[in-house]
Amino acid sequence: MRFVYYFGSDYSIYNSLLPIVKMKKNFQIAKGNSLKKNNFKNDIFILDDSFKNFLTAIKSFSKHNKDNVIVTTKKENISIEALQSLKVFVKPIKVLDLYEEVSKKTKIKHNNSNISLDKSSLSIINSKGVFIKLTEKEFKLIELFFYNYGKPIKKSFILQEVWSLETDKVDTLDTRVLETLISKIRRKIRAKNLSLTIVKSEKGYSLRS
Repeated sequence: MRFVYYFGSDYSIYNSLLPIVKMKKNFQIAKGNSLKKNNFKNDIFILDDSFKNFLTAIKSFSKHNKDNVIVTTKKENISIEALQSLKVFVKPIKVLDLYEEVSKKTKIKHNNSNISLDKSSLSIINSKGVFIKLTEKEFKLIELFFYNYGKPIKKSFILQEVWSLETDKVDTLDTRVLETLISKIRRKIRAKNLSLTIVKSEKGYSLRS
């Protein structure tokens, strides 16, 4: 599940989003404090003008992935040049509109693919509207593959992440459950003729176009 970080001291926005997020469970939201993050690739950022390093943060986040940045600000700030290429919500904010925008950005999409994942419907969707409905376990597995697109993932790591097993208990689960789950996903992908495949190698399993 993707993380959304709120940067700012105006916690009325954060506190208004929190109960919706808990109910919908499309993503997780947390308060952000530091600009020193190692990985900006998969996170979404809500940047409020109450953040003490507001302009610095705009430059920092935009440099890594401006599509993952949402700005909440007072009307007098919208003329700031650095905001022109970002998604901006002007205060007073309609929280449901902000939530919907965040939800759109949390959909996982591979850069070289027209296929994305939708957590709210547990589905794989392509640009033509063709979708594959998945079970919760199937979605959790395919989500893991999307986050590591093209990279082989070890069977032990998959069992830990998808079945929430501790490292010392991985061997207690019959690994055939993983092969069975993958087979079910493959059949669903083939039935809809989507350009995705799950590949097995000596290093593990990977998702490819």
